[in-house]
Amino acid sequence: MIDSENRRRRRAVLALGAGGGALALLMGGAAALPTSAIEPLMDDLPALLVLLRFLSIMLACLTVTTAWYALRRERSDMAGLMLAGFTPVAGALFLLTLSPLGLLPWLPFSPHVDGFLRVTGRAAEVLTLLAVAARIGLPLSRRAALATGGLVLLSVVALSAALAHETQPEPALLLFTLGWLLFGLNAVAGVTHVWRYLRSHETRHRCFAAACIFAGLAEVALLSHAEGVVRLLAEVSRVFAFVMVYRGVFTASVAAPYARLEQSEATIQRQQEQLNTLFRNVPVGLAQLDRELRYRYVNPTLAHHLHAVPEQLTDTHWRAALPPQWQQPVGAHLHETLEGKRTEFEFEYGGEEGDPRHANAIMVPERADNGAIEGVLAIFTDQTERERARRQLAESVREVSELKAALDAHAIVAVTDANGVITRVNDKFCIISKYRRSELLGSTHRIINSGHHPASFFDNLWKTISSGMVWTGEICNRAKDGSLYWVYTTIVPFVGEEGIPVQYISIRADITERKRAEQEAQHMALYDALTGLPNRRLMGDRLRDAISASQRSGQHGALLLLDLDNFKQINDTLGHDQGDALLQQVGDRLLFSVRQADTVARMGGDEFVIVLSDLGKGVRESALGVEAVSEKIRTELAAPFQLDGLTVNVTGSLGAVLFRGQDEREDKLLKRADMALYRAKAQGRNRLSLFDPALEAAVLSQASMLQDLRQALPRGQLALHAQPIVDQTGRVRSQEMLLRWHHPSRGIVPPTQFIPLAEQHGLILDIGNWVLQQTCALLADWQCDPSRCRWTAAVNVSVRQLRDAGFVDSVRQALQETGAPAHRLRLELTESTLLTDVDETIAKMAELRAMGVHFALDDFGTGYSSLSYLRRLPLDELKIDRSFVADVTDDPNDGVIARTIISLANSLGLSAVAEGVETAEQFAFLKALGCDAFQGYYFGRPEPVLSAEATA
Repeated sequence: MIDSENRRRRRAVLALGAGGGALALLMGGAAALPTSAIEPLMDDLPALLVLLRFLSIMLACLTVTTAWYALRRERSDMAGLMLAGFTPVAGALFLLTLSPLGLLPWLPFSPHVDGFLRVTGRAAEVLTLLAVAARIGLPLSRRAALATGGLVLLSVVALSAALAHETQPEPALLLFTLGWLLFGLNAVAGVTHVWRYLRSHETRHRCFAAACIFAGLAEVALLSHAEGVVRLLAEVSRVFAFVMVYRGVFTASVAAPYARLEQSEATIQRQQEQLNTLFRNVPVGLAQLDRELRYRYVNPTLAHHLHAVPEQLTDTHWRAALPPQWQQPVGAHLHETLEGKRTEFEFEYGGEEGDPRHANAIMVPERADNGAIEGVLAIFTDQTERERARRQLAESVREVSELKAALDAHAIVAVTDANGVITRVNDKFCIISKYRRSELLGSTHRIINSGHHPASFFDNLWKTISSGMVWTGEICNRAKDGSLYWVYTTIVPFVGEEGIPVQYISIRADITERKRAEQEAQHMALYDALTGLPNRRLMGDRLRDAISASQRSGQHGALLLLDLDNFKQINDTLGHDQGDALLQQVGDRLLFSVRQADTVARMGGDEFVIVLSDLGKGVRESALGVEAVSEKIRTELAAPFQLDGLTVNVTGSLGAVLFRGQDEREDKLLKRADMALYRAKAQGRNRLSLFDPALEAAVLSQASMLQDLRQALPRGQLALHAQPIVDQTGRVRSQEMLLRWHHPSRGIVPPTQFIPLAEQHGLILDIGNWVLQQTCALLADWQCDPSRCRWTAAVNVSVRQLRDAGFVDSVRQALQETGAPAHRLRLELTESTLLTDVDETIAKMAELRAMGVHFALDDFGTGYSSLSYLRRLPLDELKIDRSFVADVTDDPNDGVIARTIISLANSLGLSAVAEGVETAEQFAFLKALGCDAFQGYYFGRPEPVLSAEATA
């Protein structure tokens, strides 16, 4: 709607400009016409000019008359300006028209008179329009305004008469300058009226702007001394200017007031209709009676009660329509009201079905303008429902009294005044609080305040009930003997007439046992049942709090994971009861080792968590703090534990990670601390390992390698390499099968990197079976080659493979499927296989030996080997570890060790094989000691199986 109005005003402004432009173009076109084209008009031009000027005079007079009329009705600054300004305009134009015709003997025509009257009239016109645009007030009555304009006109007449006899030449330059000055003022007035119109939407400003445009065009034509048709068009433009001035004055002074009057009448009519609608629909009966008590007006509500329509009741006497039961109470009060007294009363009557009805009546005297009573306004309201509600309320009060008795018998009740002072308590309140009634009355509830709740708790409570709302909640109170009890409380405010609570009633139920059960359940949910320490859930909350606190303070915190070393052995040897007792004592010592603000929690099993805070802002300072706490923990754990008369020593490994800020997540911190703990155990246990990014990178790298390793066998990335083993003459007698991983991006991955990973995650079983299959297939191929048919093939077997229940069957299946000779297959074991389950290992070796498979003990001398086990094991070879061969020619000790191993092998009837032989000197030295076979770079590097065969 607003955009549409703005567009309409802009179109109006554009139309004014277009009209003025069109008239200007018309004048320009007329000036360009040849003389012969306009010569027929030249004879009638003077008469037309005079006619147009008379038309302008008439329009100026109409403007003055309209302003005079407007000032008669009300004071108007614009009308005063137009009356005072256009009176001299009309007079000057009149003199300017009659003087050239010789109709004014006292004012003969002269150039001086013509120029003076033209400039004077134009100035009055321009200044008046400019004053209206600037809203300059002229607070004059219409006579004063007319007198002002008349005085100006008389001055103009007098000056014109004086100039009529002037003999000096006409001041053309002065008149020209004044003309352009007036043109400029006229332009200012026009622009101002356009601006006013765009802001106020008043039609008069649009008219005055158009008048300025037309007047400006006429002024330009006259200043350019136009003649002929252009002069005629200039006068036409001036007539249009006066038309627009008159229209603007008429619109503002006559049309607008009449429009406002019509609008006011429409508003009054609409309000009257609204009032009638209200009377017709108001849910009370209304009646207006005159002094004779005849109905002047009855609304539909009352007429419906009287079983009539409003028109039937008009001019009838009040008794003729009212039911008999109404007449006695209503009649008495009607006469009182006619005496000037306002009355209000209630009465009862029977309904249509015989049911009792109740009504309220208000009688108000209606007075005329002179104060005389001219009638009565009667208002009837049906009070049946209210009376029924009142009686129901009385019944409710009785029921409340009974409920109160029942409430006192089963609930804890107290009543206080608006200030919280106790005014009444029942017996149950005295019993649970252990206070006498005399001690409670006159006191506030502070007497039983336990201090459990903060002040804000009671501030919110009072804010709720003092606003008139019911408050419910759980409160912990303290009895006189100091014991605590919980009550579920409902506080109901009783609000007075001013809307402010005047007293409060508190109804309570004892929930002490329920709260105790809830607290026990919450403790069980958040604390470890064995040690009483926070469990994983509560530890997570404490850790999040510590992270938030470190963000605010800028100080580091730390998360430590503690795992007891070899705790399983204590459980297995002493029993789980003693293990639980140990965990309880460990928890106590951990609590003693940290500050009260720190957290010690049990994650489960023998794993504990310590959360430290406020360690310092620097990383080095915080790390030193973690080391100090860790050392204190290790010192506490180093003291012997007493378990049922037994002394037990326990150590613990710790992994720690520092944190600071909200960016750290609990799961990420736990993961990092677990990485550090894993490294601490790998480094020998009973130590602290502090997480660093390199550790995480190593773990992630290992995880990535594990993921790739799972796909290495299916994708054909594993390959066998063979390294020759020679006898004392240097002739190849065997090949050791070595596994290599050809990774597409990592290159060739050595077995030292991926074999331990495969063993740790169970992949070694599938990989080992594949190696056995490939090796046996190779042995079968060698049987067809006379140069290799006597070779044996050695395969390394891991502890995980040997312990697998299906290992023997896997070897048997590989030999059967490939047709390889079993006596050409040699399985190499390490000394670690002898540490556990030796009897089972010997049994499996014996079963394989029965098939013809041979065995070698690899890396001999680097582990723990029992001579009794060596005697029992079905071995064929002892392989001297390369660490003893590397310096065998330079280090006498290594030489002694090598000689001892060779002698031991000869004593046990075994062959001795030296690993890592890289020089001729080593080969000669070991051969001189009686070593049977040799392996190393001196004889050949590991090569892919096909290459090894080609170079054999």
